[in-house]
Amino acid sequence: MSSQRRIDSSRANGALSRGPVTPEGKQRSSQNGIRHGLLATHSVLHGESEEAFAELLDQYIQSFNPEIRTEMDQIEEMTSAYWRMRRLWTIETRLMDDQIDLQDSGDPIGRITNSFSALCDNNKINLLIRYESRLHRIYQRCLRNLLLQQGNKVKLPSEPTL
Repeated sequence: MSSQRRIDSSRANGALSRGPVTPEGKQRSSQNGIRHGLLATHSVLHGESEEAFAELLDQYIQSFNPEIRTEMDQIEEMTSAYWRMRRLWTIETRLMDDQIDLQDSGDPIGRITNSFSALCDNNKINLLIRYESRLHRIYQRCLRNLLLQQGNKVKLPSEPTL
């Protein structure tokens, strides 16, 4: 938690800023809006929203407030892993829905069970689960590394005790 003195100092310094003055500074500043455009072109597929990805990345940036490049790298990798996990959840839902539609009418839970079994038999769900586990490990590793880099200045909710 920042001290009141530090908060006041930051406000006073921010009030003095009038933005970039030199042509080089103005050029660099004009590129701020596309700071993660390259990441979006690599993580976002056609038909997915680049704006939603950029919003997600901005939320992570605001939450962790990276101060050095390696912190930003961890945030970008976390965001990309989370984005791809969400994509896998969508694929899994579509696969299940499509398979359920192929099932004979009857008990809804039975149709879901039979659909899951059919998808497991051809390894589609198994592959999705493996990909999701990999992305989850990437996300957790980046989060742990980021917190170590930041000296645990970001506090996460504590685990519930049993």
